[in-house]
Amino acid sequence: MPRLLPDPAYFGSLPKVITSGAVILRDEDGRFVIEKPNYRPHWLLPGGGVDPGEDARQCAQREVMEELGLDVEVGRLLAVDWLPASPVRSAPMGVHFIFDAGVIPRAQLEAEIVPQASELDDWALIEEDRAELLSTWGAARARRALAVLRGEAEVDLASHSRR
Repeated sequence: MPRLLPDPAYFGSLPKVITSGAVILRDEDGRFVIEKPNYRPHWLLPGGGVDPGEDARQCAQREVMEELGLDVEVGRLLAVDWLPASPVRSAPMGVHFIFDAGVIPRAQLEAEIVPQASELDDWALIEEDRAELLSTWGAARARRALAVLRGEAEVDLASHSRR
C-alpha cells in the first residue's frame, strides 16, 4: 500500500522559511560585485529570494540576470546562513546560500552590467576590507565565502540570532 502524505493542514502548520541565493562574482584582482538596492540602507551581494519551483542556485543565476543583466554560471556552494524566526519582529526563519559566480574581468563587468532600474541605485566592485558596506551580517557572510574560495575555510552552516 502506498504511503500517504500527512494532511495538508499539517504542512500549513509548519513554520515558514524564507530562502535566498546570492553570489560572489569577482574581477581579475579579487574585488567582488555588490549592489545598492533602493529598498535597503545597505548594499547586498547580487541575489534574491527563491521563487516557487526553483532551487537557491537557480535563483542566484536568475537574480544576477535580472538585477545586473549578466548571464553567469553559478558554481559551487560557498556559504550557508541560518536565521531563526523572530517573534519580536514577526520575521520567519531564513536560510541563505552563497555561490561562486567566478571571475569576469573588470572591463567586461563595466561594459556589460546594466543595473535593474526598478530595484538598484548602483553597483560597485569592492575589496574585502570594505565588506562592511553589506551590513555586519552581510559582511560576515561575504568574508566566509571568500575564505572558502581561498581554501582557508570549509563550507559550513553559520547560525545567527535575530534581535
